[in-house]
Amino acid sequence: MTGTTFIITFSTRPEAASDLRAILNGVKRDLPSVAGCRGVHIFCASDDQAVFTLVEQWDSEQAHKAHIGTLTASGGWDAVAACLREPPSGRYASEL
Repeated sequence: MTGTTFIITFSTRPEAASDLRAILNGVKRDLPSVAGCRGVHIFCASDDQAVFTLVEQWDSEQAHKAHIGTLTASGGWDAVAACLREPPSGRYASEL
């Protein structure tokens, strides 16, 4: 099975962690219906309830980038960015 994985970690401001958790519950529900998305797993760090990691499966890197373009253009990214204490760390990865 070909495809790509995108892994991203968000560090939120402690007072905004519950806001981002609510946003991520919507992501878990809605992202799999986005064209090219095969699924998403969302994790909260055991040692810091303000750190979240998403592992997303996509048909291709281009499909993911198209989704990000749509998210940014719609203003959807602004709600996420408002919760963060620093820019997210993300990268494309291949399973060994």
